[in-house]
Amino acid sequence: PVAVLEVEESYIPDKFNEALKIYGTVSLDHPGVSDLVLNRGKYYIGGKIHGLDIPKRSDGIEYRSPAEIRKQLPAHKSVVAFQCRNPIHRAHYELLLRAQKLIPNSVILVHPTCGPTQPGDIDGIVRHRTYQTLQKEVHNQSFLWAYLPYSMVMAGPREAIQH
Repeated sequence: PVAVLEVEESYIPDKFNEALKIYGTVSLDHPGVSDLVLNRGKYYIGGKIHGLDIPKRSDGIEYRSPAEIRKQLPAHKSVVAFQCRNPIHRAHYELLLRAQKLIPNSVILVHPTCGPTQPGDIDGIVRHRTYQTLQKEVHNQSFLWAYLPYSMVMAGPREAIQH
């Protein structure tokens, strides 16, 4: 096991109200609403979580905890963070270089999602490879790379908040 949940409460959620607040719609045509309403269990539970071990991933991508990433960030520099769900391309890199020039004494934290995807989307492993390729090509020491194992829920403008 990865962790143990000490259940303190359980309840039956109002999933349509939750969908409306998260996705702005209750349409089952929306993949997030459909997953929420049709695939998640009847009950929600909450309580204290006691971590046992960091999960081992089978995709071969190295993921670090937020604490590990914070330790990697230079203490006296500003951080310009870039989080994206798409494969990276040269225009992204140029945009990041310009952003860094606007913030003196800064580093760039490239923090893409490389987890499970929706049907028809570009696979997380492929997205990860695009970031690895750019990292090798540019050799920019002011860029730090940290991958997120999150899946995208396609929540439109609310998506960034959920990460």
